[in-house]
Amino acid sequence: MLLDINDKKLTQEYDDFIAQSGFGNFYQSRQWSEIKNNWKCHYFYLQDQGEIRAAMSVLSVTDSTAGKEFFYAPRGPVCDLADLETVTTLIDEAKAYAAAHNGFLLRIDPEVEHNDELVSRYARAGLHFLKNPALSSQPLMSLILKINGRSAEEILADFDKNTRYEIRSSYRRQVEPFLGSRADLETFYKFMVEMSASKSIGHRPLDYFQRVYDTYSDTSRLQFARYDGELIAGALLIGFNKTLTYLYGADPIHVRQNQSAQIQYENIKYAVAAGYEYYDLGGIFTSDINDGLYRFKRKFADHKIVHWIGNLDIVLDQDAYDKYYTHHMESFDWSKVDVSRAEVEQI
Repeated sequence: MLLDINDKKLTQEYDDFIAQSGFGNFYQSRQWSEIKNNWKCHYFYLQDQGEIRAAMSVLSVTDSTAGKEFFYAPRGPVCDLADLETVTTLIDEAKAYAAAHNGFLLRIDPEVEHNDELVSRYARAGLHFLKNPALSSQPLMSLILKINGRSAEEILADFDKNTRYEIRSSYRRQVEPFLGSRADLETFYKFMVEMSASKSIGHRPLDYFQRVYDTYSDTSRLQFARYDGELIAGALLIGFNKTLTYLYGADPIHVRQNQSAQIQYENIKYAVAAGYEYYDLGGIFTSDINDGLYRFKRKFADHKIVHWIGNLDIVLDQDAYDKYYTHHMESFDWSKVDVSRAEVEQI
């Protein structure tokens, strides 16, 4: 069923379900659609005896290449992916809605680790998980620290020797943790601009970070490192359900006192204190140790990579999808991932 957001009681039940479900995540929350305010939002749910038992938040936007609507359920659905009947019921409802609203593609990329048996079950049902980085809206790998009931000190002790040194040396060098407020977002944004310029990559506008901070106001967090009385690096985090997520980090490296390592440890300390079960350091595109992003993040995730199950691309208009496919395959930078275009196309 499609959620009527004018029904305040049902909408609150929907929000509560996403926030409390063991399968919920912030991408599937209605707050995320407020941040992605250039997309349209559509919310589907299933009930059992008057109570919501499964849900899927779907965003849509016009794709300039296909000339039609791209429908996307980021990290959905919110239910047990092993319950194939429930998942296919949600998919069928969203698929019919998308087809009736000029959709050419419905994409779903569950927040579920790769599982051969599950992939095979879905394939037998005609649903095939793709692991093509050029056609994935989210990274296919992530680095996530499992707290596993450990204290922050125990987690630190489990890190390798070099990581422990980086963290501890930052405090010895008089780098101080600093918890920022909304007013400090402008400083964080300045760091993002400087870092992006040095690495020749794009960045979000200031109002985007303000929307993130405001929308998740109860659990958003702006963690900085301060040196000689000056903020030198920062991180923007979202807490939702069981997970604290390191959404954005900015260190223009004007100072080299292991401040980013300290920020990661401060985030972990907070995750433990606030009762989160996971600290998500975000997605990675390659596991090549020469990649700086992977080399840095892996140290704080027990050197363990989460390989996601991939995405379901449910094609509604083959001609439009073919245009979309060709554009993304040809424009994607294959040098930044672990697989080649030839390898992907052979799958």
